[in-house]
Amino acid sequence: MELNEYVYSDCTIAPADGHFDAPQIYEDMRMADMLECIGLGEHPRLALEQSYEASEEAWTITTKDCRTVASFGVTQSDKAKDVGIIWLLGTYRIHNIKRTFIKHSKEWVGRLMGDYKALTNIVCESNELSVRWLTWLGATWSDVGIDNYKQFTIYKSERTSSSSDSLKQLN
Repeated sequence: MELNEYVYSDCTIAPADGHFDAPQIYEDMRMADMLECIGLGEHPRLALEQSYEASEEAWTITTKDCRTVASFGVTQSDKAKDVGIIWLLGTYRIHNIKRTFIKHSKEWVGRLMGDYKALTNIVCESNELSVRWLTWLGATWSDVGIDNYKQFTIYKSERTSSSSDSLKQLN
């Protein structure tokens, strides 16, 4: 899979370099993301490092002044080969690019979907911003047996497939 840099008016999305990006995200990670990791029994720094290591595709968002905003990626589920585990951990700077983030997030979900039938992960219910955004992306919700956490699943649709095509056309 060819990995390119995507330049928007207020940010750039480029292939992630976990060794470089992880410390920058960790030092200014959103509290909601930190608490979510801790609630699942992972130190936020380790969760971030493990996310990079496990990902078959990972990206980092930076502002025009080269400040790291967030990283995200996908890895194949151990339980089902046609399901991807999607992740995103970010800093407070995500608010500085919120319009671009919202405008292009469905395209990026379509790209990460690739050949998977669905993308999934777990989110803390108190992470209201993430819950609203995932619901807007079309996520369905189910219980996971962990207090205050829900599993979300985004299923492949014609819409997510065609959204990723517009990313391909940018390059």
